Amino acid sequence: MFAVPRALRHLPHVPVLPTLWSYARWEVEDIRITKLLLPFAKRGEPAVLVYMLGQWIVHVLDHNVIKAITADLDAFPKEVPPDGSLFWHLVGRENVIMNNGAPWKRLSKMVRSALERNVPIDQFVLLARQLFQQMGQGGVLRWDDLTSRYTLDAIGASVLGYDFDAIRSANNPFVSNYKLVFDDLADPAYVAFPILERILPRVDTRRRMGEFVESLQNILNLKRQEPGNDMLTYMLEDKETTDVQLRDNVVTLFIAGHDTTAGALSVRAPKFSPALAADPTGEPTLDALRAMPFLQACIRESLRVNAPILELIPRKAIRDTVVHSGDGTAVAIPAGTSVFVNVHAVHLREDYWAQAAEFNPDRFMEHDTTQWMSFGLGPRQCPARNFAMHEMRTLCAMLLAEWEWTLPDDSPHRDHIKNAFSVVALSLPKDLYIDFKRRAAHGELK
Repeated sequence: MFAVPRALRHLPHVPVLPTLWSYARWEVEDIRITKLLLPFAKRGEPAVLVYMLGQWIVHVLDHNVIKAITADLDAFPKEVPPDGSLFWHLVGRENVIMNNGAPWKRLSKMVRSALERNVPIDQFVLLARQLFQQMGQGGVLRWDDLTSRYTLDAIGASVLGYDFDAIRSANNPFVSNYKLVFDDLADPAYVAFPILERILPRVDTRRRMGEFVESLQNILNLKRQEPGNDMLTYMLEDKETTDVQLRDNVVTLFIAGHDTTAGALSVRAPKFSPALAADPTGEPTLDALRAMPFLQACIRESLRVNAPILELIPRKAIRDTVVHSGDGTAVAIPAGTSVFVNVHAVHLREDYWAQAAEFNPDRFMEHDTTQWMSFGLGPRQCPARNFAMHEMRTLCAMLLAEWEWTLPDDSPHRDHIKNAFSVVALSLPKDLYIDFKRRAAHGELK
């Protein structure tokens, strides 16, 4: 069952028992990568085999190999997900992330066009104001919960044209059901062995998934009747898009836009002066955000240290291919092989990043950062990367203008961010409590 396939025996592999033990202990993906895969990267190995999802998969650890693979869409298309996985049943296959060839090109063009028609900075500002109202005068607050509610309302207002009212209503039934679904999907046993879905089907999870999808379908139906200034309205203008494609893309964009951005906002940054001192309202414009390079550097460094998604959606080699690493090592990838781009391992390589474990935004101000790939690499990078960066920059700029914050002394996140277990290797900080204090005028603390 665990034997390395003959065609892949030329590659080094992570031992099976430590991998299975890691899943059995509910270790999160970033810890598993650091413990089991990063040593191979430090030895200069461009790729390593890992047993996961019930099969042996090639994890690529070298930037040059990743660049070659992500650029060749014909030789390495996105892999069709396994039938047994409930997560892929949830997001479907007719979306901009999973499609290949001509369907992907059309859907990608549609999604990018819809995203570029409106950069909703004013909407992000409004939601930040609502968030600050909920924070009151500060104190020790659960920041990962607040960012989850903020990004949900941002996706609702800007992408779906729908008010989830998540910031003001912590017990929103839609939010509660969504969290239950993802908690169910993140069961390590089912993540490691998808075949369990056939042996021990999870009836309650499927029911909650159906309710979640039905809620999004109702929003889609409502938007057909009441179009607005939002991404979903723009997507509906494309008459070639089928109902299945619309459904799958709405679910995918919701998950990608909510969880990845919420996780990215739950990071620790160093203290530095408010970036909006010249703006008495503390409400940034697009031009003001562009004039804050150090804020941008801090966000990029946060996304390096704790990338929103640690491994990119797998690709499948459709023919025997040889690619070369940065030192010229040839890497043979046989046809039929599943290939993962391991973002987290690349982001922690000392030969790419001096003192890689340290948080140092200056590296994005002074040095070449071509190995940074928090939104992927090549033509299939995340289409919403600009949307997400504007959202994060707006909220962070407003936080700096109005708040000062520190980690409590007993925080488990003091040395590094601790993430929750995720079904698709998302970085979702867990129980991140932060002590906030409101600023008075001119940056002084109340």
